[in-house]
Amino acid sequence: MKTRLIFICFICLSAFGFGQKSSVDFEIKNVGITVDGYFNTFTIDADFDANFELKNLSGKITTSSIKTGIDSRDEHLLEEDYFDVENHKYIILKSTTITKKTITAYNVKASLTIKGKTKTVTIPVTVEKVGDKQKITSNFEINRQNYDVGGGSFVMSKTVKINVIYYQ
Repeated sequence: MKTRLIFICFICLSAFGFGQKSSVDFEIKNVGITVDGYFNTFTIDADFDANFELKNLSGKITTSSIKTGIDSRDEHLLEEDYFDVENHKYIILKSTTITKKTITAYNVKASLTIKGKTKTVTIPVTVEKVGDKQKITSNFEINRQNYDVGGGSFVMSKTVKINVIYYQ
């Protein structure tokens, strides 16, 4: 009976959106092992027109909020050879053009600034209505070396996979 009650509570909480959580997660291979993590502090702004079509997208991540589950690794990532948080406090994304592909899918061309280097990226974005909120998701990859993060390491992959979920 107790198990059934807990299950019913979980379903109710999920149905009413209490389980919804925005996140910026990443993963990268290091010595052949997948290392994952996330950023604790970020803001995302999405603007929609009168038809609820995505018109603008931007994001700002506090670089020092990185978490990988190992404190000593997190501290090392803050240093100059990785994110250099003394000089680069934020990772910034600003859309430049947004192209609608389907009812819920967009291609967002944006400038991405990491560690003072700005590159143009094109990311897929999905927007869907969840209750009274918009759920914005994106899964994409970047080359960390384009931003001088981690140098020329041979044991660490160049490719970083990024997963964003945002409720507005």
